[in-house]
Amino acid sequence: MEIKLASHEHSMGYHYFQETDDKWCDKCSEKISGAAYTCLRCELWLHQSCAKALEHLPREITHPLHSQHHLILDWSGIFREFTCDKCLKISSGTNYSCCRCDFQLDLVCAFATNDQQAMKKRERSNSDRDKQIIRHYCHSHPLILYKYISIEEHDYNCSWCDKPLTGIFHGCKGCGFFLHEFCTNKIPKTLNHPFHPSHPLRLQFVNSDSKCNACTQIIRNRIGSTSSYCCQECNFNLDIYCAKMLPTLKHECHNHYLTYFGLTYFRDKKYFKFHLECNACHELCFDSLYRCVQCNLNLHLKCVPIPPLAKHKYHRHLLVFEKSIREDDVGEYYCDVCEEERNPTQEVYYCEKCTYIAHIECLLNEDVTSPEKGSSSAPQSMDSKALVVTEMEQIEMIDDIHDSQQLLVRPLIHEHPLKFFEAIEKFEQQYCRACRLEVSGPGYFCEGCLFFINGFYLHENCAKLPNEIQHPLHSQHPLNLYARSPYMLDFIICDECAEFSPGFFYFCEECDFKLDLNCATRAPPRVGSSTSKESERENELFHFSHRHKLVFCNFRDPTYEKRCNFCRLPIYGSTYYCIACGWVLHESCLRLPQEMQVPIHSQHISVLSYMRYGMCHACALKLLSVGAGYNYGCKECRLNFHIACANSLRRPLKHKSHMHDLYYFGTDFHRFFAMYTDLIDIYAGYFCSHCGQKCSGQPFYRCLECRINFHLECVPVPQIVKSKTHIHPFTLKDSFVEDDSGIYYCDVCEEERHPSDHVYFCEECERLFVAHIECVLLKEEEVLSNLVPRESKRRMRRPYLTRH
Repeated sequence: MEIKLASHEHSMGYHYFQETDDKWCDKCSEKISGAAYTCLRCELWLHQSCAKALEHLPREITHPLHSQHHLILDWSGIFREFTCDKCLKISSGTNYSCCRCDFQLDLVCAFATNDQQAMKKRERSNSDRDKQIIRHYCHSHPLILYKYISIEEHDYNCSWCDKPLTGIFHGCKGCGFFLHEFCTNKIPKTLNHPFHPSHPLRLQFVNSDSKCNACTQIIRNRIGSTSSYCCQECNFNLDIYCAKMLPTLKHECHNHYLTYFGLTYFRDKKYFKFHLECNACHELCFDSLYRCVQCNLNLHLKCVPIPPLAKHKYHRHLLVFEKSIREDDVGEYYCDVCEEERNPTQEVYYCEKCTYIAHIECLLNEDVTSPEKGSSSAPQSMDSKALVVTEMEQIEMIDDIHDSQQLLVRPLIHEHPLKFFEAIEKFEQQYCRACRLEVSGPGYFCEGCLFFINGFYLHENCAKLPNEIQHPLHSQHPLNLYARSPYMLDFIICDECAEFSPGFFYFCEECDFKLDLNCATRAPPRVGSSTSKESERENELFHFSHRHKLVFCNFRDPTYEKRCNFCRLPIYGSTYYCIACGWVLHESCLRLPQEMQVPIHSQHISVLSYMRYGMCHACALKLLSVGAGYNYGCKECRLNFHIACANSLRRPLKHKSHMHDLYYFGTDFHRFFAMYTDLIDIYAGYFCSHCGQKCSGQPFYRCLECRINFHLECVPVPQIVKSKTHIHPFTLKDSFVEDDSGIYYCDVCEEERHPSDHVYFCEECERLFVAHIECVLLKEEEVLSNLVPRESKRRMRRPYLTRH
């Protein structure tokens, strides 16, 4: 008995599996025990019920809400959640998705009738939500509009107010960051916090290794791509969750207010258990504790001490200290003293007779705080305007530092103190970490980072950049200085010049707008000053070789090496880059056709595709398999070509010294060959069939049929020749550039030529007539002078130097 799924190309046979067979369903991800269907060819297994549910679902569909691309059936299983882009509900299980646009529909919405679609459109318009995606200044990813629905045991709370999510809200599902719609504008960008009363804190994205001073955990591990509150002077950081905590308990054991930290507050209990030690008994904290963040002081509840019994003036019974209390199942719990909401997982004082419950600090603060000590009153809540700083104060920079012993302490740009130095000459291979220019003149360096790659150096002016600027290219918001990208990357792409920059930059968190230092510190260009080539270029596009969107950028940084995923040559200049996974293509490689007639094999169409094994028919080297492995191949003849060979070997040279056509291997091939010997085969080499000397590293001619090579002088190619294509004699030159246009042509065939390849030119015409070697010799009349052939030498063959 077989079943044929509409979404799978093969029929699936019926099988009965035992518990010990260790087979798992590809739809629901549950173990198979009993009846199931399987495709042995694809190693696909499905429960009988799962196979029946998928039987009539097509493999791909088109939908009016996303008509530009097909939607593909996705069997992701119940453990992968997604958001339906039509009903905005969080769902799980089988869905239809677009591999290019991250567009997903659940099965109900994918096959909804026209009446149901119209109803959905009315619902969406009535909700007055013009934007389904917003940028928020406290999170690096876009926040998507959702309509909440509980999925089994998964429930989410608002990341700011900690209340359960209901109705419409915004969130980043990948990071687990969600905000009520009314909480999106409640998060202050700057604040004064009692954990760090000496300076204000600014909301910003932190480095990957920064720790929160309150909970001592690495911030990125705890809150992912969400920003934190940081002091720009003291290297003090608070993640967004700890910033909502306040010191509440005033006890005679310490002169500062203490903050309650419950064990349930930490995601990773092991980290909490083994990294916080009680300062009183010096034992590890296996349970809740009180902590003074300013002093880095930790105290068990028993070491504070917290009395087991206490009395309150507004209650007649004794209150007992309890681990946690839930008096009902309502879901909201309050302190009967302050009448504010409390966390039901935290310790409290409790009266069993009256169900009277109070925070620990609400009960104990009354006894230990004297009325005359007004300054020791508990801090106000986070909602108080007293905590919010309306405008961040700029750090006073030191302008007169010339003593080499003085240090610059500025955690915003570097975690270590920076030492002043005076560079008389430019440092070789040392670049300013901010502007990416060579280090020269006065500046700062980090002694602690000298042994790291490239060290840490700054020009004096770059070390004193302002923390915040207003720029005419983005006048609606101020731009904040960042030393590292907030996106877990080591670079940014400037939104003005599209420069790929691993240096400092100015950033608007609310709009995701970035300027590198070059654009931020110079006057903005005049409107309409871009070149015609720049105006025609696409900033974002999709390519047949990759599923993600590619973004245009310029690679010019001297310390950052990247190779094209097609030709594997180093990237420098214009390129297209995938921010999601690092896929990168030269702009010229991106324009390569997916199908073409290779000049040296024009009888059939060759297709650009991924290949792991084989040899290039032209140069006889292995196909590229490192990195991407894209090459041109003829399926009919099974001939394959490197991209460099397929594009550069365009015209044959017919010469009386050899019976077959010879092809010129010039500049493009030698750039490719240098990469090949570095990455694939260090022993590869080419040798001249006439003189026996090495051809590699210089232009040469090759017979593809005999697989032999010749230096130009061993062909021989004439030095001076008279041709029917021009009235004057031609002179051979190893390269020729007549102007700075960047595009150069042969005056015989009028096709484009490489400016670094050998050409013939006319000296009598003031070098205004230039032609390919093959075009001139095709109509040769008289050779006036030949290149001198090299002396033939007998070469000892080595097993690793192959003659191709």
